[in-house]
Amino acid sequence: MHMNQNTKNLKHTQPKVFTNQRSHININNNAIQNFEAKQQQSIKELLLNQMETKLLPKHFRSEPLNMGEIPQKNQQFIQNKNNQQLPQLIHNIKKKNNQLASQLQSIEQFDISSQTPQPLHLNIVPSFKPNQHFELFNINQHNQNDNLLKLISNNSSSKRNLNNQNLNNLPSIFQNRKIFGEKYNSKIIFDDDEYIVPIKTQNNRKLPSLDFSQIIQFEVKSLYNMSKLYKTKDQYLPGIVSIQTKEMETQQHAKRIGVDLICLIDRSASMMDQKIDMVKKTLIILLDLLESQDRLQLIIFNEEAERLTPLICATEKNKRYFKKMITTIYAKGGTLISSATNLAFQQLNQRRYKNNVNSIFLLSDGQDEEAVMEIQNQLKTIEEIFTLHTFGFGNDHDAEMMTQICNLKNGSFYFVQEISLLDEFFADALGGLISVIAQQIEISILCKNDKPFQDIEISKTYGQMWQHSGKYLKKIQLQQLSLGSRKDFVFELKLPKFSKKIEDNQRNVKIIEAQLKLKDPNTGENFTKTANLYLTFFNSDEQINQNEEDIEVLTQFYRVKGTEAIEQARKACENNNFEQARNIIDYFLIQIQKNNKKVTSKCGQIIQDLEQAKQASQQYQYHQYGLKQMYQLISNNYQQTGINSQFSMHGKQVQSLQPSYSNQMQQNLVSLVQSKKYPQSCQY
Repeated sequence: MHMNQNTKNLKHTQPKVFTNQRSHININNNAIQNFEAKQQQSIKELLLNQMETKLLPKHFRSEPLNMGEIPQKNQQFIQNKNNQQLPQLIHNIKKKNNQLASQLQSIEQFDISSQTPQPLHLNIVPSFKPNQHFELFNINQHNQNDNLLKLISNNSSSKRNLNNQNLNNLPSIFQNRKIFGEKYNSKIIFDDDEYIVPIKTQNNRKLPSLDFSQIIQFEVKSLYNMSKLYKTKDQYLPGIVSIQTKEMETQQHAKRIGVDLICLIDRSASMMDQKIDMVKKTLIILLDLLESQDRLQLIIFNEEAERLTPLICATEKNKRYFKKMITTIYAKGGTLISSATNLAFQQLNQRRYKNNVNSIFLLSDGQDEEAVMEIQNQLKTIEEIFTLHTFGFGNDHDAEMMTQICNLKNGSFYFVQEISLLDEFFADALGGLISVIAQQIEISILCKNDKPFQDIEISKTYGQMWQHSGKYLKKIQLQQLSLGSRKDFVFELKLPKFSKKIEDNQRNVKIIEAQLKLKDPNTGENFTKTANLYLTFFNSDEQINQNEEDIEVLTQFYRVKGTEAIEQARKACENNNFEQARNIIDYFLIQIQKNNKKVTSKCGQIIQDLEQAKQASQQYQYHQYGLKQMYQLISNNYQQTGINSQFSMHGKQVQSLQPSYSNQMQQNLVSLVQSKKYPQSCQY
C-alpha cells in the first residue's frame, strides 16, 4: 500500500485516539490504514456499512468500544455499494428500528460517489460490530491533544508538502478542517449538553415572585433641579440615569435560577507550576459553590482549544467527574485565546437545553494581539445573552486586552497578581451570576426639546456603554442585572447661551425622557419603566432661593471624573511622566476633599482607588503591577462591577478592604471562601 512520507511520519507519532467534536469520529492508527486501504471512504459509507451489518446505533453516551480492522467483506461491500442499492437499504433499516427515521432522512440525501463528507446532525455516534476491530469513542471522553492536526500545524515541512492533492490521503473526517494554522471553519455540532428542565417548564416552578415595580428603581437626575440661563456663557450640568435593585431576604434565594458557566482555562507553558496548580484548586472550590441546577463546562487552550468536559449539571456525581478531569490539566505551548472563545460561543449557540443565566470565565496569563478583533468577529455569529469575565494572571498578561474583552459583554476584569486570591475573585463573579434578576436590559434616553430650548443637549457621556443613535437619542444595553446592585450612567447636559427672556409658563421643562426595558429570566416576561428629567429655568437676573446639590449625582460624577483622572495618569506613565501622573491624581483628590464630610464619605471607593493609582504611578510599581491595576480600576469603575485590586506599600496584592461593587450575595460567597482559608477572621 502506497503512503506518502507525511502519512508515514504521522503513523509513528500518533497516539491511540484523535479528539474531535460532534461532526467527527475518533479513530486510531489502524483506522488510518484502513481508510487509506479503501481510498479514504467517507463517514457516510461507514454508516452504510453499519446498516448492512444490521447493527443498531448505540446512544451517544456510549462507552468506548474496542474493535480492530474492518473485515475484507465489509471493505468490499463499501467499495461496491452504489446509489441503486441505497433505497432498499434504507427501507430495511427503517423496519428494523423506527427510531432512526429522522436520522435516515439525512442519509437519503447522501451522494456516496462524492469524496467530500457531508455534515451529520445526528444525536448518535455510529457503532460497529466488535469483530470489526474499530475503536470508537464518544465526545465525552477526554484526550489531551488533537495530535494529528497539531503535528501538521507545527511541522513546516508538512505545511509545504501537504497540498490539496495529498490532503486527500488523510482520513476523510479531517478533510473538511483547515489546517496550516488557519481558522477552523468546519461545522461542528455541540449538542451533547446534559438535560435540564426547559425554561418554559422552570417558569411553572414556585420560584420567588419578583415585583419589578417594587424591586427596581429607575430615575434620571441632575446635580441641580433649577438653573439660571445666561446670555454670555454656556453651562454644563452633570446628571445620571440610574438603575438600583433592592436586596432580598436570604430565604428568598433558596430556590435560585440556574447558571450555564463555561470556563476557558489557559494551559500554555507560562502557566506551569504555581499558576496552573492554583487554577486547579480554585476550580474545585468553584464546584462547591455550584448547585445541581447549574451546568459547567471546562475548555482548555494553548495554541489550540479543546473541550475538557461537556456542559453538564453540577450534581454530586458530576462534581466527582469534574475533579477527576481537572487533575489532567497540564501546561505547555503558546496562547491563542480566540480558539477557546470560538468553542465556547459555538457551545452556547448549539446547546439543546438552556439555563436562565449564561456566562464565560476566561483565565489567562498570556498575550494575544489579535484576540480582541477575532472575538468581536466571533460575537457577530452569536445571539445568546451572556457575560464574559476575564481573569489576568501575573506580570506578563495583557491587561488592556483583558479589559477590552470583558467590556464586550459587560463583564469584570480581575487582576490576579497574588494567585491565592483567585478563589475570592471567582466567588465574586459567581455571586453576581446567581443573583441575576433581569436580562436584556435596554435604556433609551431621548433629549429633544421644543423651542426656545431646542439647543439643550447631552454633550458628554462617560464610559463605553453609551451608544449614540443620532443627535437626540442615546442607548445603553446591559446583558444582566443582579439584586442589590446599582448602575449609574453619567452624562453632562449642555445649557447653551440663552438671550431670550424666560416667561413664567416656560420655566418647567421636560429635558429628558428615559425608558427602561428588561426581561425576567424566570418567566421570560418583559418589563418596562419610564423616567423623566424636569428642570426649572430662571433668567440670569432672577434669584433662586433654594437649590440643593443631589449628593448621589455628585458622588457618581466624582466616580467617573476620578476614573478619567486615573486614565490620564496611566497615559502620563506610558510617556515616563510619573511625577505628572501623581500630580493629576493629587489635584483630583483635593477637589473631592473640598466638599463637606457627607459628600466625602460617599466617595470612599473612588478616593481609595485614586490613592492606589497614585501608588501605582511610581516608576518601579508601575512596571511591576501598576499598569495592570490602573487598567482594572478604569474598566471596573466605568462598569460598576468586580473587585478592584489592592496593593500594599511593598507591592503585595492583599484582600480588598471594601467590596467595591459587590452585592450581598457576592459578599457572602467571598466571605465563605475566606472563612475556609482564614477561619479566625473574615474581611467582609
